[in-house]
Amino acid sequence: MKSIDILRDFKNFAVLGATIDEEKYGFKIVQRLCEIGKTVYPISPKYEEVNSLKAYKSLLAIERPIDVVVFVINKKFASQYIAEMRELGIGFAWMQPGTYDDNLINDIQSLGITPIKDCVLIVSKEL
Repeated sequence: MKSIDILRDFKNFAVLGATIDEEKYGFKIVQRLCEIGKTVYPISPKYEEVNSLKAYKSLLAIERPIDVVVFVINKKFASQYIAEMRELGIGFAWMQPGTYDDNLINDIQSLGITPIKDCVLIVSKEL
């Protein structure tokens, strides 16, 4: 599935690495997904709120369905969230540039999760 189709076909996005720092991608991606009408769940161990949205400590803390998890975190922190994705049955991991390597992509695929390797900010301009 193409990344543009992910944005067209799915509504509920969790963003790992969400931040209140408006200069960082963890903020810009949350903001952009909101602008294009997506339901966004910021995930952050540091903040209670990001871009006026309630922030969650983990994927497991969200009580609604999640279609896609956007990774804006260092790859060394990814395994915890991948395990949560598997437990919740989330099928798409949208990996931002610099958040993955071949080993991580292989791990994700081995669990039946589809990795998307593309920048949300660039792809969302096509909508």
